[in-house]
Amino acid sequence: MSDDTTFDPTDIDRRRFLKATGLAGAGGMTTIAGCSGGGDGTETPTDGSGDGDSDATPAETEDPGEVQEGGRLIWGHSEVTQNLDIHQTATASTGRFLNSVYDALVGLTSDLELSTDPDIQSPGLATDWEVSDDLMTYTFTLREGVTFHDGTELTAEDVKYSYDRIANPDTGAIMQFVFGSTESVEVEDDYTVVVNQSERYQPFLRQLAFSGTSIVPADSGDQIGDEPIGTGPFQFVMRQQGNRAELEAFDDYWGEGPYLDAVEERTVTDPDSRLTGIEEGDFDLINDIPLDDVNDVVGNDSDDLKTRTWSPLSWAFLNMNNTEPPFDDPDFRKAVDFCIDKQGLVEGALFGNGEPTASPSFPASAFRNEEISPREQDFDRAAELFEQSEYDVDEFDITFKVTTNYPWHVDAATILQQYFQQAGLNVEIQQLQWSDWLSQVFTNQDFTLSMVNFFTFWEPAYLYTSMWTSDGSFNFRGYASDEYDQAVVNAAQADSREDAIPHYQEAQSIIHEDVPDVMLWFRDGTVAAKNDVYGLDTVLSPNNSELNFGRVWLDQS
Repeated sequence: MSDDTTFDPTDIDRRRFLKATGLAGAGGMTTIAGCSGGGDGTETPTDGSGDGDSDATPAETEDPGEVQEGGRLIWGHSEVTQNLDIHQTATASTGRFLNSVYDALVGLTSDLELSTDPDIQSPGLATDWEVSDDLMTYTFTLREGVTFHDGTELTAEDVKYSYDRIANPDTGAIMQFVFGSTESVEVEDDYTVVVNQSERYQPFLRQLAFSGTSIVPADSGDQIGDEPIGTGPFQFVMRQQGNRAELEAFDDYWGEGPYLDAVEERTVTDPDSRLTGIEEGDFDLINDIPLDDVNDVVGNDSDDLKTRTWSPLSWAFLNMNNTEPPFDDPDFRKAVDFCIDKQGLVEGALFGNGEPTASPSFPASAFRNEEISPREQDFDRAAELFEQSEYDVDEFDITFKVTTNYPWHVDAATILQQYFQQAGLNVEIQQLQWSDWLSQVFTNQDFTLSMVNFFTFWEPAYLYTSMWTSDGSFNFRGYASDEYDQAVVNAAQADSREDAIPHYQEAQSIIHEDVPDVMLWFRDGTVAAKNDVYGLDTVLSPNNSELNFGRVWLDQS
């Protein structure tokens, strides 16, 4: 493996991040992304402390001793899954479900390091790769003996098919931009594939660790939206959308595990119902403990329940349609920013389980611009900017579309509505089901004001390209800035990741000044499980949002 031409600041990011969040104990660094248990192998409740080892194998000393195989784990899932096509899906809820089904080509440790080790947190299908000094040619060697869930063997043809499919605009793949500089994907032999670039794209290798670039069988594109077929530890069985879905163990999985016979996903969007369900024994595991109950549940683990917490889980922002009045005026958008008490919003909507932010980069990321900070609430300054804009603040009746999929967003919208009313801005809240929000706001840009949160943006090129470049796959607000686009291009074409840092920090300064969106908060993450669930340290993927049940097991004694 050769990738020594690039600086790797995410290693630093992770260590700084863990230290900053108080999760790196004196005994060593914590595997926060794995909702880590104690470094001595016991499942220490609630604090996520651990030994920082990227090996995802359940600790040998975990009570009750030996890993046990068998059993069905019932997961109370907080959200509704959407499109099951791993290349097209844009929602974390679906990625959370599919992460046990698919493998990407490049493996990723819990410390966000690329690796070919099969025992890491998120192993990949490549046993080796060579990168030319000019970053124009990438040669991958595939793991042999890997079988898809349909019984076919993984070969280089499958990798070529997958990457050509993602690169094809007709596919509608969310990560099409990853292959924007790819000239060709060539099959050298059954286990060797070569990617040739038309121009340098420095983040390329890291983005092949994203689940959105996972490998699917050749010619399966018409099928995988309904019947996902991967190489992961679990194979898809069925789904009743909005109700339940099932995965079963894949006996020919190439790696360690799975230990469970099956995982049953039950969609439970109501937070109180999820918590009640696990407390009464209906579920074995839930994600997202209700925010108003986190402080009561975490730290009070009982004989029947244990919890894990980490920070951050996701980042949230207020969305303004930059293509329509009044939010096509930067002064109007900035005035809205000055209306908001961000810390008050975190306390009111998240019950304190998060932190305000002015940057979407992870806290303590080497790429984060520390020169910018959240604007303080200042109604006098807001009034000046409203006056300075081309619109009168009282000439609009603005509809604020918010999804009930995230109840804390509804609470936040109510608080924001009160802030805006104090500034003379009339806002009406419209609550939407998640599928309607995706259709109206994300897909059709039929909105004026909204909010949402995003996950898995640990890699800066993915974050800043997809969210705010003029043709970004997540730029549903219609923001367009030549200056911003150029900063991101400069970062992508930098000689190294270290050289890219000032360009990404410049990009943050631009959007902080233009205010295409108002950055709100980083929210903390939680899971709760019954005490007979083990390997819980391995369930969270390195990106802090997806789940993988491959090395989770049940004590059935």
